Amino acid sequence: MVEDSITVPKAKTTWLGLVPALALHTTIVYTFALQISMVLVGRWFAWVVPVLHVSSSVPPADWYLQHLEVVIVIPALLAGYINVVRFVPAIFGRPFWDNRFDSAVTWAWSIPTLVLGYRMLLYQPPSSVLFGTSMTAVKYFFDIQRVSPTLSNPLASDPVRVWAQMSVTAPFYAGVAYTLGALASKRQLLTKLCTFEKQGETTPPQEP
Repeated sequence: MVEDSITVPKAKTTWLGLVPALALHTTIVYTFALQISMVLVGRWFAWVVPVLHVSSSVPPADWYLQHLEVVIVIPALLAGYINVVRFVPAIFGRPFWDNRFDSAVTWAWSIPTLVLGYRMLLYQPPSSVLFGTSMTAVKYFFDIQRVSPTLSNPLASDPVRVWAQMSVTAPFYAGVAYTLGALASKRQLLTKLCTFEKQGETTPPQEP
């Protein structure tokens, strides 16, 4: 009877831990979408392109937009797979370092998706004759602009739409990719694939 009276409800403790865990995963998703991907593109043009002697007339900002899905999805997918949370300083991770992180990571896509859905519900077609007026919310957010506005050419594309795609659509892609990477890691997808390939190589063919 005494033990029952001092038992803390497990569900309450779990939910209290899920909130900061989800917040941390969401922060990682937005960091990869808004910063890491841009840094990687910048390093690509600064370090790799000169070494490979690749000539490109496309500015880094335009190249980023033209390959937005790839430069967002691949880093976020890898981050989820390698469980990048474990590199977070212990002062932030240790208080919640248990199964709650595994539960929260499956919902890392939720906040970016809610933001995207909310913005799409509030969407109104642009009234500017420069960028057209008949445009659906799906096209506005998912038909990625290929040219970034610059100071010398601010009307190269709609700057408001470009920013919406970078700040709303990109985190949505990152959140989905991050969650899929984490789920693949939990199921040891690469390990199973490698094991299956090795078994196929070592298994001698059966004679008829």
